[in-house]
Amino acid sequence: MSYMRAWKLVGTMNAGFREPLVIVQRGGARGGGASLTETGESALDLYRRMERKSVAAIDPLWRSLRRLLRN
Repeated sequence: MSYMRAWKLVGTMNAGFREPLVIVQRGGARGGGASLTETGESALDLYRRMERKSVAAIDPLWRSLRRLLRN
């Protein structure tokens, strides 16, 4: 993924939430950077929890599907 695409996605995510998820600090002598806000930390935690539950929910079906695949 290009640098520009990544920053556009950050902008899209920030616009889609009530509060920004990422705070951006432009470059300069100190190089700039980005950091998650408290809302960003909460959103990331919720996403990871959703992902774990999703994986656990489909595990039996995934195992059955894998048995149908060639080795």
